[in-house]
Amino acid sequence: MAKIYFQQQSEHSECGLACVAMLLDYFTIRTRLTELREHYGVPTGGYNLFQMSEVFSENNLNSRAVRADNEKLKTIKTPFIVFWNYKHFVIVEKMGSNTVNIIDPALGKLKISISDFSENYSGYALYITDRREKKRSSIKLNSKLVNCFKNNKYKLLGVVLISLLIQFFNLLIPFIMKNILDGKLVMTVNEMGSGFAIFSMLFILYFVTNMGKTRIITALQTSFDSDLLSLTIRYLLGLPYSYFSNRSKGELIYRINSNSYVRQILVDNVIGSVTDLLFFIIYLVALFYTNVLLAVITLIISTIIVLFSIINAKINQKLTQKQMVNLTKSQEITSELVNNIFTIKATNSQERFYENWISNFNKQIAIEKSKAKYSSILLNIPQSLQVFYSLIIIFIGYFLVIHHQMTIGSVIAFNTVGLSFLAPMMSIIGVYSQLLIVKVYIERLLDILDNPSERSLFGTKEISTLLGNIKLSNVSYGYSKFSENTLSDISLKISQYEKVAIVGPSGSGKSTLLQVMAGLYKSNIGSIEYDDMDIDDLNIQSLRGHLGIVLQDHNVFNGTIRDNITMGRHYEDQEIWKVLKDTELYEFVSKLPIGLDTYISESGNNISGGQSQKLSLARTIISKPNILLLDEPTSSLDNISEEKIMKKIFNMPATVVVVAHRLSTIENFDNIIVMDEGRIIEQGSHKQLLRTSQLYKNLYSKKRSENES
Repeated sequence: MAKIYFQQQSEHSECGLACVAMLLDYFTIRTRLTELREHYGVPTGGYNLFQMSEVFSENNLNSRAVRADNEKLKTIKTPFIVFWNYKHFVIVEKMGSNTVNIIDPALGKLKISISDFSENYSGYALYITDRREKKRSSIKLNSKLVNCFKNNKYKLLGVVLISLLIQFFNLLIPFIMKNILDGKLVMTVNEMGSGFAIFSMLFILYFVTNMGKTRIITALQTSFDSDLLSLTIRYLLGLPYSYFSNRSKGELIYRINSNSYVRQILVDNVIGSVTDLLFFIIYLVALFYTNVLLAVITLIISTIIVLFSIINAKINQKLTQKQMVNLTKSQEITSELVNNIFTIKATNSQERFYENWISNFNKQIAIEKSKAKYSSILLNIPQSLQVFYSLIIIFIGYFLVIHHQMTIGSVIAFNTVGLSFLAPMMSIIGVYSQLLIVKVYIERLLDILDNPSERSLFGTKEISTLLGNIKLSNVSYGYSKFSENTLSDISLKISQYEKVAIVGPSGSGKSTLLQVMAGLYKSNIGSIEYDDMDIDDLNIQSLRGHLGIVLQDHNVFNGTIRDNITMGRHYEDQEIWKVLKDTELYEFVSKLPIGLDTYISESGNNISGGQSQKLSLARTIISKPNILLLDEPTSSLDNISEEKIMKKIFNMPATVVVVAHRLSTIENFDNIIVMDEGRIIEQGSHKQLLRTSQLYKNLYSKKRSENES
């Protein structure tokens, strides 16, 4: 039976889609999870069996969901998907009498007992009804990773050539020893000086060659590291906003940090294995040329070493896959702990967070112990054989010498070549073991590199000027193909310099509408136009150069106040102080001992929430955007500061769209959009809506009473 190619889930709720991707890949053409995710999205809470069956059907594969007990499951031909622990999906790859092979999208391939399976199986299965001969397409290597090698091809070639030269020296020295010991290389006293000079030259040449190899490898490592890491960070920054919605910070940091491990394996070991493989064959020929019996014994020993090493590598790969899940979880817990320490202390949750961390840590320790247990047996046998190899060869060689079938020099030379034969073989086996592990790291890295960039979702048209007209025509948006639309049939026209407020109850789609307008989320249906230009035709970064966007999460960065406002852009201090006055920050910053050079800690922990929100507004306003898209921009401010800042915003020569939660300044807007359940139900001025919209009247009355209280 062909093996199923494992694809790990990356988002919190995509275990079902990952299972579907693996079976589509197994039964039909090569299918990647990233492709399905891009097309179908991930519904909040994940997929159900019906939705998974729909995905199969749309990809020309029929399936059937059934309720089945353990006995009935045995009649279904594997592989199939089962509901797991009432909250997860896994693939059953093989069912035996005592064990079950499953593929968990979160953990990898596992073999568990029937009792463990029965304990976790939740009674439902989804199986493929029409099995067919698979037409697998060719494997496509990620072009971005390939380019990292292409950019360093001359360094790679240099390392290979120098490695070949060093291996040549390793092969030459044993035969020089053999000729000296067997008396075939005889030098008179007068010739000793010349011989010493030749040996000295060989030593110096070997030393210089090895030194050159070290320096070229170092240059290759740093270059490859720089290319791969900079590629990953640049590509990560270019991914759509939606990519980050269902991924934790800790998980992304772990993926980025895996770059160094990928480089270490691919550069440090794989390149060396190329020359090892070539000389592995040359050494083998040399062994048989020297003595057939000892060569056969060496092959038997090496076969045992290879067999146990491969078994250990396979086991180690599965354990490492589990370990990576736990390490990622540990990174997530640590990241949450540091980022949310105030909330943890305020809710007195320190003990719960510690218990989560220690539980995950104990799982890591258990995996390390399992790896050590298997390695102590499976790796100890190859290592012991390698240590005793010389003794075995010398012992057997001794009998061959006394029976005049070999010379002492030949035995010594054979032993040296034999050790040189085992060294590249062990290196190749080591690389094989590491490649099994690095494959898991690369899969996680490719989750970043294989996703379509934000630029690819939009056009290429650059914008030099923007007047500020916005038009939405029948816009709908849902987070996935199977989710209910968050926005439905939104049509809206906003004129240049118009000041528009969007109001509605919580969950009505206000923030999503603003994010779709900014191109952070891409509408499923309908069109968005800026100055009669379709957003799909525009270079999205060029468009955002004319937009000022402030979302609910008013993030500040670990840096100076100046850095937080300029964000790498060039502004004179005079401009910065002016925008500080506009955002009511002037008095606060002017009283600080070093003013604009005052450092703000990560997440703005050393300033108030209101000051943090004012900084977010300042960094947006300073660029004098043509259009301002603001999501509750004054939610953390007092009424007086809110009124002053909103007055400054209203006086800006810009189109302003504000998602308004606090309605204290609502009367000043030219047009007010009232939303409910993802639709626009009313729009008009404040006075008009008080007469015509009961929902708006209720919202306004409620907020006014809250402000008065």
